[in-house]
Amino acid sequence: MISHVHHAMGTAFSFVIADDNTPGSKIEKALAMACSEIDSLDNRFSPWKSESELSRYNRGEVKLPSPLFIEVVEECERAKALTAGFFDPWALGVKFNPTGIVKGWSAKRALSILIEAGIEGGVVNAGGDICVIPGRSYLIGVQDPFNSGEMLGAVEVTDAVATSGSYERGDHIVNVKGGTITTIAATIMGQDLTLLDAFATALIAGGSEVLTLVSKLNELAAMIVKNDGSMLATSNFSFSKGAEAP
Repeated sequence: MISHVHHAMGTAFSFVIADDNTPGSKIEKALAMACSEIDSLDNRFSPWKSESELSRYNRGEVKLPSPLFIEVVEECERAKALTAGFFDPWALGVKFNPTGIVKGWSAKRALSILIEAGIEGGVVNAGGDICVIPGRSYLIGVQDPFNSGEMLGAVEVTDAVATSGSYERGDHIVNVKGGTITTIAATIMGQDLTLLDAFATALIAGGSEVLTLVSKLNELAAMIVKNDGSMLATSNFSFSKGAEAP
């Protein structure tokens, strides 16, 4: 078992490699490549770095966006449509801010580097946005938003899971439609971590309304925790502690 933590994008990217067959030197090389990719994406998409492609784009200095930039824009457009606008990188007073999706997208790209290197088992955790190397299942704990350090239970992950909430970072999510936020934590599972990252944010912003949207997408399963402590989940969400279906 090899563990590694890399700090970027204002969070910690944690790697856990569970592979007894691949030489350690090959794993270390793949981890270095994955972290380099994350740094490169941070430099491209950071809204806090004045010379990032994102900052230059928002200042009108980019005439022809890079293929990676166009890919992120397309992912944001898809997520905005699927979340009925509760995830909207264009709605917060700046021209374009995809930070709500880039973290999960970057973790997925980092995982692909590990897979291409032939690593057989492992997890990439980008501040609660988690993707795993296919072929095994991983038991991932879900934090209790009301009790720091305690778990509500766990989910079995074979592809990806994303979490979001105000219990660690404060009220960093805004309901772009102007409603009151009544959800304190969200967990969503599926295959595409990029989309899950956006939906986790949307679930906090839109609560039960977005959960209903998730329930119509068979490839996704989600649970939310309301401010009053009640839990709601889609009927296909498997959790170690039961939650009422909406």
